[in-house]
Amino acid sequence: MNHFFQKELPPLKGILLTMLLALAGFLVFLSLGTLINALIMGGFSSPDSTTAKGLMSIRLLQVFQTFGLFLFPALAISFFSSPNPKKYLGLNRVSLSFLVYSIVIMILFIPGVNLIASLNAQIPLPSWMIDMEEVAAQLTKKILTTDSIGVMALNFFVVAIMPAVAEELFFRGLIQKYLIGWTGRTFWGVLLAAVIFSAIHMQFQGFIPRLLLGMLFGYLYVWSGSIWAPIAAHLANNGLAVVVYYLIGKGAVSSQLETFGNASDMWQAGVVSLAMTGLLLWVVWRERVRHHNLSDSVPTSEAP
Repeated sequence: MNHFFQKELPPLKGILLTMLLALAGFLVFLSLGTLINALIMGGFSSPDSTTAKGLMSIRLLQVFQTFGLFLFPALAISFFSSPNPKKYLGLNRVSLSFLVYSIVIMILFIPGVNLIASLNAQIPLPSWMIDMEEVAAQLTKKILTTDSIGVMALNFFVVAIMPAVAEELFFRGLIQKYLIGWTGRTFWGVLLAAVIFSAIHMQFQGFIPRLLLGMLFGYLYVWSGSIWAPIAAHLANNGLAVVVYYLIGKGAVSSQLETFGNASDMWQAGVVSLAMTGLLLWVVWRERVRHHNLSDSVPTSEAP
């Protein structure tokens, strides 16, 4: 098979091509989504987030945006760069035990993430950053809060499944791999990929916890040699949020559950969460060393 790109795509070229394709994909697929949305909804007016119809439009646009920005460049580069696109993106087999470890670690980490997020929010920021984040947070709550099982299932696809798969293939399958190759160090590659992962979400008061999440996902990939591990953890994180907001919408749980573990709501749980997460990560790292250093199965160029 002849490849459009070089078989051994240089790290800097890989990063540049990934970013260019992400920009192109974002513009093309968001435009396509806008057109389809207009045909379905009967016009090009901005979606009204106060109505169920408007929120459905926003969900539809979110799917196209996620596909174009993250999934499209990952699929395109892997297909044209390797005779084995699945292996290029790290879609290798992973043990069931490691998947379970990944999910459990993520669930344990959530109160700790809430604690760090509440501390991050105390950092002084320009008012425009705070206002923009508050608008985004309110929109997210409107989308996720529901008492309908059907809408909850749709939210699970839009907010949990799509981002978990697309973002991990993009950030860990491509960007992290290229950054490890460029820096020559696993730590710096994981860290820089996590910084980009956090920054691209444009949520400044949550920058630090999302950075740590990115590093967690990155090391789960490095230690397992399979992108399925961070996908599972990412899916657990986003999916749990979808379920919690559904339970809030049903009146089954208090809305305070979404901030459980933060500095003003059971901060002790946040501290325990961080300690337990650290302990379990150490156990996973020890097992990884015992099983012949699985991180060596993640090359920095052709295939992770």
